[in-house]
Amino acid sequence: MGNRQIQHRLLVYLRHELCTPINAMIGYSELLLEEIQIQQQTNLISDLQKIHACSQQLLTLVSTILDPAKLEMSQIEGGLDSFGATLRVELLTPLSAIVGYCEMLLEDAPASLIPDLDSLNTSAQQLLTLVNDIVSLAQQQLQILNTQEAQPLLLESPAAVTFIRSATTTLETLSQESPEKQVQSGTILAIDDSNPELLARQLKRHGYTVTTATSAQQALRLLKAMPCDLILLDVIMPGMNGLELLEKLKQHESWRHIPVIMISALDEIDGAVKCIELGAEDYLQKPFDPTLLKARIGACLEKKRLRDQEILYLQQVDRLTTAAAEIEAKTFNPKSLDDLNQRSDEFGQLVRVFQRMAQEVQSRERSLEQQVNFLQAAIHTEQRSQIADELAATNHFRQIQKRGKGSRDTENLYRGSLYPSLSRFAANGDQSSVDDRTSVTDRIHRVDLAAIETQSDRTTQTIIVHSFRGGTGKSNLTSNLAVSLAKQGKRVGIIDSDLQSPGIHLLFGLDEETVTLTLNDYLSGRCALYEAAYDVSHALPSPGGAIYLIPASVKASDITRILREGYHDEKLLDGFSEISRDLKLDVLLIDSHPGIDPGTLQAIAASGLLLLVLRPDYQDYQGTAVIVELARMLSVEAISLIVNRALPGFDVESYRQQLEASYEVPVAGILPFCEELMHLSSSEIFSVCYPDHPFTQVIDQIGQQFIR
Repeated sequence: MGNRQIQHRLLVYLRHELCTPINAMIGYSELLLEEIQIQQQTNLISDLQKIHACSQQLLTLVSTILDPAKLEMSQIEGGLDSFGATLRVELLTPLSAIVGYCEMLLEDAPASLIPDLDSLNTSAQQLLTLVNDIVSLAQQQLQILNTQEAQPLLLESPAAVTFIRSATTTLETLSQESPEKQVQSGTILAIDDSNPELLARQLKRHGYTVTTATSAQQALRLLKAMPCDLILLDVIMPGMNGLELLEKLKQHESWRHIPVIMISALDEIDGAVKCIELGAEDYLQKPFDPTLLKARIGACLEKKRLRDQEILYLQQVDRLTTAAAEIEAKTFNPKSLDDLNQRSDEFGQLVRVFQRMAQEVQSRERSLEQQVNFLQAAIHTEQRSQIADELAATNHFRQIQKRGKGSRDTENLYRGSLYPSLSRFAANGDQSSVDDRTSVTDRIHRVDLAAIETQSDRTTQTIIVHSFRGGTGKSNLTSNLAVSLAKQGKRVGIIDSDLQSPGIHLLFGLDEETVTLTLNDYLSGRCALYEAAYDVSHALPSPGGAIYLIPASVKASDITRILREGYHDEKLLDGFSEISRDLKLDVLLIDSHPGIDPGTLQAIAASGLLLLVLRPDYQDYQGTAVIVELARMLSVEAISLIVNRALPGFDVESYRQQLEASYEVPVAGILPFCEELMHLSSSEIFSVCYPDHPFTQVIDQIGQQFIR
């Protein structure tokens, strides 16, 4: 290492070590002066002002004496002791004054000022130690600089030892060669009225593209005509000065993000502060060091590059957000994001996933739209009315209409003159005919009327669950709906009126051995309806209401007989009223036979609510439309739709709106397609096995709509 480099680094080190406590003294004295102004401690102002003045004097002395440009190496090498003695003499006078004033202030100052005064005094004592050890510090550092090896420390002061160690590490770091960085390319606009060409040549030598302007007006014209990455702006110019132009640039939407470095021959802190406040990135004083200028420009261009990347990223995110809105508005074009999906980062992956999802959504929407269009065509008003009119013209339908709610009180459907009263069955002393028919189990048993508490009269809500075609999941829906209502404390009855293909009893664990009396027996006059009721409340996951099931017979002989001989429709309707009153039911659910037959129409006419179950299926759409039309002719009080097995891709709300607009009846719920339901194979109640499943949640929502 050459002598000049050794000299420079030694002086830099010494100046740094001495200036550190001096700067602390200046800072604390300024804080204390502000504080005593607030507290109005005017008696302390004079001493603190003297401390502040002496601290400033020390800073000037250190900066002057240890300036490498003014001090020759020979002054140190030839007489380090003499140099150290001179430095001590120069510094000890103001430093001693500071220490003395600090000691006096510590005696007179209020408690609130003591901590800052202690810190100020500590910095002064630290500086005093360094001044006294200045020769030893210099000798030790010269050894390190000359030999590049740390010799044993010769210092007695712990503070000096600490400083020499930190200085050694710092100077070694500074002496290392900085890695060569690639120059950031960019277009620079240099605005200087004095000598812009000289500045331009210096910048071009570093690889930048430079355009010059000699006035603010010319600069504004250039900015409108060409892009710019960085602006070098002189403070003092004729006409609009640099500060005014800077303020104008930062107010402009397109130019506010261009970094600006202010340059000026003026050496005043107020000007630099004003430039930074107005938005300048940096402030350089002329004449500036070319290396420093290159470093400042490189840093600004790097910041702008990162800012431009951030702005571009936010714009691309905004495009993705807009695309999401377009999907909702059904105006999205997947190709509009083709440029973004070429990115190799995580954002590009997100765009590719988004495009795939958007295409799937559009495909499902097209499929749904086709279904809805078919739905609308399938339930065309004229066609629906024509079919309904043909059915309504039959004598049987006219008889049902006469018996409808408009001409008969459903509460009085049961007529004791036609059938034996329940009191006769309950009071008959000979119970062997009943007891011999069944074996009562712990979990499933026929209903004992005597065990049902006497309650005040209540209104039973009769709900018929019907579908145009079989296989819609009607029985599963009825059983799960019964459980949902019973969980809410309701007494629920279920009648399986699907005499041709019964099956709901399997869901509640009933079999041929357990079931001894059925709806068939009641319709044939062999028992009262309550005798064919079974308490299946064991299916409830927790204590609540109650569920009573009246199954249909699964025996081939019974099914054949009922199909061949038929039954009185009115007796079935009377049974609805009978069982509702005898079992004190809140809700009676009728699981009907699918399609349109006399018995079904009779049940629909007597229901308080008709729940029509359909699938997203073209034939279901058509048949459901006809049943809705017939139900209106029969003056059914309320009609609701339940869609079962909706595919995951369905837009549920859009589909609901389309159905309600097409049928002009509300949709109580749309049940999702459920593989778990398929696995159960109608062996158990789904909502009991899967209480948190989305299917169960929709069932509960449906049940809550009918509670009154």
